[in-house]
Amino acid sequence: MKKMFSIAMATTLALGVLAGCSSNTSETGGTAEPKASSNQEVKAPVKLKYLVPGVESRDNKEVMNLINKKLAADGVGVEIEKVFIPSDAWDQKINLMLSTGEEFDLFHVMQDRTPYSTYWAKGALADISQAVDKYGSHLKKVIPQDIWDGSKADGKTVVIPAYWVEMASEGEFDIRLDILKQNNLQMPKTPDEMLQTLEVVMKNWKGKNKPYLTGNAQFDPISFHTTVLHRAYDSFPFTVKDKFIYVNQNGDIKSWIETPEFKKDAEFMRKAYTKGLLNPDMLVLKNEQVKAQIDNGEWFISFGTAGNLSSLKKNNPDAVNTDISAVYFNPEKPYLRPLSIKNANAVPITSKHVDDAVKFMDWVYAGQDNYDLIQYGIEGKHYKKDGDRGLQKINDPSNDNKPGYSGSESQLGNVNLIRTDNVNGIPSNNQVLYTRNEKAQNSIVSNFLFDPTPVKAEYANSMTEAASSITPIYMGILDYDKAFPAALEKMKKAGLDKVVQEYVKQYKEWKAKSANTK
Repeated sequence: MKKMFSIAMATTLALGVLAGCSSNTSETGGTAEPKASSNQEVKAPVKLKYLVPGVESRDNKEVMNLINKKLAADGVGVEIEKVFIPSDAWDQKINLMLSTGEEFDLFHVMQDRTPYSTYWAKGALADISQAVDKYGSHLKKVIPQDIWDGSKADGKTVVIPAYWVEMASEGEFDIRLDILKQNNLQMPKTPDEMLQTLEVVMKNWKGKNKPYLTGNAQFDPISFHTTVLHRAYDSFPFTVKDKFIYVNQNGDIKSWIETPEFKKDAEFMRKAYTKGLLNPDMLVLKNEQVKAQIDNGEWFISFGTAGNLSSLKKNNPDAVNTDISAVYFNPEKPYLRPLSIKNANAVPITSKHVDDAVKFMDWVYAGQDNYDLIQYGIEGKHYKKDGDRGLQKINDPSNDNKPGYSGSESQLGNVNLIRTDNVNGIPSNNQVLYTRNEKAQNSIVSNFLFDPTPVKAEYANSMTEAASSITPIYMGILDYDKAFPAALEKMKKAGLDKVVQEYVKQYKEWKAKSANTK
């Protein structure tokens, strides 16, 4: 099984390498291929496959051609192929590819969906420590050491972090200042005040669809961003890791769903649901539906960053991009990074091109030109620069009024190179997302990698049971007091206690090992 997983993993990586390089070769249509001297033969580039979640942009092949020309001109010696898998099918497709043994060289890792510790525990990831030391000079320059510390397993570097977002932004919510003003409301400073303001807005809303609190059903507060509420609790700072584990900065580890904080979250959502502030179909809402609500400007409060100027203007033609404000409850409290890294890219153990994969990743961050090409496409066609770090995207009416190409900051982004939209973007969101928060602190488990293998059956059963029994309670559809006792009993039968016990055991071992290596 371990060998099959590793073989399948290599396939996934190979398919994913296509996703990401940038360079400003657009004005010339690309750079020339390197020429060999009369007595020297040009070595064929190593072809890498990079598997990523998402949908291919219309002009992706055109941009990838320029990327590969730039890679050749820069003497990197690699050629990238990017393979896209729809986000909703990502996990299922990856599992299928792993089971069939397909080969690849790079793949994207989403820590909040399947952490890289899961892949590492199955023997699926290559140790890239030496390759990064030898070929990763630019990677080391743009990724801080504390972020690199979160990329290690057993003391080895096993993923390249995508340092595209300040993780201390967790706990923030977006609010429409224009709607606050229209309804003569003050900024809410507590969860109860948040519900009160939303209730007034809902009553007075003139739009076609109601401005429900945005989001779809989850039992994980990191996924649903109910971490917004946690800053209002006396017990903060704490975080929830690996879906089920509550951890505070004193090192107390508990079953998340059995904490008073979980109950408070559920009661908040219950109030929102009974007041009609949540979409009645929340349990079956898809990501596309939530995105459509935000894109249509039919929202007032969103857990996490959301929206842009175009979406605001759909219901308010006079809106400006400062009408959205990023807000924290109790801003005087610490800012906590639940994870050192949110996303990353990995090389599978079966890849024959570990060094080449790292060379490609280093090239992405070797200069602003490379980054711009892979993230934003062709200058003058897909975007135009706006100052040192700004850009304006060029929308194409024949492409649903969107640029013909778009990369992914979450897959390959870096806060030192990201360009933000000064016209259509939201300055308040850009500030919390793309500026390092020097006042933030890492959770004590931000770099701890839980290996669920010893309790894989219990962990899988708990995940399945939680989705069925816990999610309706956490989302407020069911009353906590009435539904939770039976749900907890089901979770116990699924093996939750063993999962928590194993987590505590591994954490203590990791902490002791970390102390001995200092």
